[in-house]
Amino acid sequence: MEQRLLVVRKDPRGCTLLDGGRPLAWYHSIAAALELAQTLADASALRNGLPGRVEVCRPGPPPRAPGAFR
Repeated sequence: MEQRLLVVRKDPRGCTLLDGGRPLAWYHSIAAALELAQTLADASALRNGLPGRVEVCRPGPPPRAPGAFR
């Protein structure tokens, strides 16, 4: 069984909560989106025995690979 991935994607209008890449909910504030994401991750841990993972994605350029800074 795979670990559940919940992503809170921040944008200028607010935050979108994605569950496995699918949009699940939209919020004005990041706090509300993170609260639901953490609740879903905890529920996933109770049901499957595997904790869910919560990530926050902010707008901007993607992170660089470590070798790209040379």
